[in-house]
Amino acid sequence: MKGIGPAVALALAAAITAPAAGQTATYETSDDIRRVLVPPVDREHMPALVITGATLLDGRGGAPVADAVIVMRGDRIFAAGPTASIPVPADVARTVDARGLYVMPGLIDLHLHVTSQRGDDFGRYPDSDAAAAIRATVLAASAIKAGITAIRDPATIGDVALRMKEAVQRGIVVGPRILWSGAMIATTGGHGDEITGTATGRFKPDVPNSRTVTANGPWEWRQAVRSQVRRQVDWVKVSAPFEREEIAAAVDEAHREGLRVAIDSFGEYSEWAVAAGVDSLEHTLDMSDATVTLMAKHKTGFVPTLTAFRNLLTRGYPPAGIPAGAFYYTFSRRYPIDFQANLRHVRDAYKAGVRIGVGTDIPFENERLYPASYHEELGYLHEAGLSNKDVLASATRIGADILGMGDKLGTIEAGKIADLIVLGGNPEQDLSALKDVRYVVAGGKVAVSPD
Repeated sequence: MKGIGPAVALALAAAITAPAAGQTATYETSDDIRRVLVPPVDREHMPALVITGATLLDGRGGAPVADAVIVMRGDRIFAAGPTASIPVPADVARTVDARGLYVMPGLIDLHLHVTSQRGDDFGRYPDSDAAAAIRATVLAASAIKAGITAIRDPATIGDVALRMKEAVQRGIVVGPRILWSGAMIATTGGHGDEITGTATGRFKPDVPNSRTVTANGPWEWRQAVRSQVRRQVDWVKVSAPFEREEIAAAVDEAHREGLRVAIDSFGEYSEWAVAAGVDSLEHTLDMSDATVTLMAKHKTGFVPTLTAFRNLLTRGYPPAGIPAGAFYYTFSRRYPIDFQANLRHVRDAYKAGVRIGVGTDIPFENERLYPASYHEELGYLHEAGLSNKDVLASATRIGADILGMGDKLGTIEAGKIADLIVLGGNPEQDLSALKDVRYVVAGGKVAVSPD
């Protein structure tokens, strides 16, 4: 199958493995961006988990459904709707009585580095794979308790995020489903490959950096993408600065493999990246009006991460020795932070019809700031002009669409993965209701409950 795209390859695989007429399919695809063929799962005969009596906010944009029933088997939703039209099966393994409560799709964080939260004493909690795995486990628990059932890790230490993804899938760790990006691709000396620490000016020893892979020239950028594909990444992450030809090569290579590209960028590099076809632009850094216009034209996903830079502007990250105010001492980010300009660009993007997702990107102190930072991000999106309903869509359906998982996540309907949350109040009326999480169902299992 050399030289063909992933869609064609998948179609050929289907033709090769398709059974004779009248028989059932012999495979399905993995629940991630890679969409590899996996053996079929018979969910029809799995015991049912049922939620009854809740007001259903299914995420599809319609009116709330009072006194609803949601039927799940295995990791899938089998039916959702009014009690009068959804029969409760006889083989129910567990029923959640949610009368007076509200049920909606699980929340999504599109920019969360699972290995980045650290204790106050950095010297006694170093950056090793083992320490990163401990931090990732703690953060996974924090996220799932807050109703965040899916995250995208846009660069991580070693293969920790991949192993956390596998641990969650196998039920070893309770946490959100993880889609990971491996190492970030950067030019030599660019963001992610500087010799001094971000915003501190402290010299960093020249030791292997598993979070970044450096590449120079279009062919090396293409090779760097291939190296990440080999690591089984779900997304490819790149960062500015770069040449036009480099970003074009990376995007082309990733898309050939059926993967998507997220970019940490600023200034004219963002314009080049959007024009090259990146799938998700992270941050509002040094953003121009032209970038917003291009995102609308190219249907680029946008993850503003307003909270991360608001924190840097107002409080810094004290345990990391990073003072408030700007990206001090950082060669690859020589511009000030203007939070009002950040809000304005989100507002302009929203008005232009750009798909806006929710991401936090808290690089330090996650044990202290998360998941409150997620709720702050929702508040800033609302401040930028999104209605409550639009904010909820960004956190669910639109987030799933940007993630490349819109056919599996983001709404409550038959066939979707059973990721949902039960709340004490109506978040369409008051976003703070998202803090009152009563139950979390992740992959069809009750991960969080009052008992």
